[in-house]
Amino acid sequence: MSNPVLRKRIIQMAIAALLLIALYFIIKGFTGGKPAVAGAPAQIVNAVTARADSWHVQIQATGSINTFKGAMLKAQVPGPVTQIYFESGTMVKQGDKLIQIYPDVLNAQLLSDQAQLQFAKVTYQRYSDLYKKNAVSKQSLDDAYSKWQEAAAAVQNTEAVLRQYNVTAPFSGMVGLRQVSVGQYLNVGASIVNLQQIDPIRVDFSVPDIYVDDIALGQKLSVVSSSNQDKKYAGQVTAIDSAVDVNSRSIALWGSVPNTEHSLLPGSYALVTLYSLKTHPVIVIPQTALSYDSTGTVVYKVVGGIARKTNVTLGFRQGNEASISEGLAVGDEVVSDGIIKLYDGIPIKIAALDGKILSINDNTSTH
Repeated sequence: MSNPVLRKRIIQMAIAALLLIALYFIIKGFTGGKPAVAGAPAQIVNAVTARADSWHVQIQATGSINTFKGAMLKAQVPGPVTQIYFESGTMVKQGDKLIQIYPDVLNAQLLSDQAQLQFAKVTYQRYSDLYKKNAVSKQSLDDAYSKWQEAAAAVQNTEAVLRQYNVTAPFSGMVGLRQVSVGQYLNVGASIVNLQQIDPIRVDFSVPDIYVDDIALGQKLSVVSSSNQDKKYAGQVTAIDSAVDVNSRSIALWGSVPNTEHSLLPGSYALVTLYSLKTHPVIVIPQTALSYDSTGTVVYKVVGGIARKTNVTLGFRQGNEASISEGLAVGDEVVSDGIIKLYDGIPIKIAALDGKILSINDNTSTH
């Protein structure tokens, strides 16, 4: 082969072919069934066996904090405010006075009505004694009794109206920011203050209709609010809607949560965890066996002494364990400690399986 140009081209093609072959084996080492790097040292790891278990399903839902009782108190009668008995943002008890609207006219009317009642009562008693002596007619006695009852009704009516001039708390709870001041003239319907019962507090949420058989009154739940994401509040289901929403295919629930510290406030966002009554079969591995990348949740299965990167579908978590709904079978061995130094296809040696320390011979014979 005397043509130097041809000889040079053949050499270049041969070199390119060798580079392509080398590149092929390098890529196969990272993605194929053999170690990525020939002769790579085996990594020492711990492993566990995926096991079958039966768990109470933890149903996750989003909801909002609400109240069982809440009302904006408003004026029922007109008049100027003469007294305010509460401070904004404090707790009040049922029956506590909140404000007083000028009551003097009604107080005077009540005194007059009470005097009329006393007179009518004495008159009836006198007529009753005279009737027993046949000194007055039955008609006169009945008229006296009627006037006594009318006077009693007048007193009750004035007392009822007077109560509207002395606004009291209809239930125990926390008052918000007051909307009135002393001396301010109130018209009927004017806002006074917002009153909310906050202990216990209500949480409103919905769950998909597939969980209808997993919910019941008295069922335990936990709540984490947007105002304090580090604290979990325990409660229970107190009400379940009578029908499934046809648009969302979910059913609405109410939960009751003790709120003695008054740290849960109405209107807050809530993350609710509902613990189902029935158990469901699950495949369980420790959460330390999980890792994450751009493809999702992955584990490293132990296959013939090699770490195999495997995508899995995560179910729900319980304590330090996680359930796997897809990607693993009962009996599969997965790496639980030492994941950070692994990649797909790297050789591994198991130092401990399910907490039991293994010898070199154990690794040789079983993995």
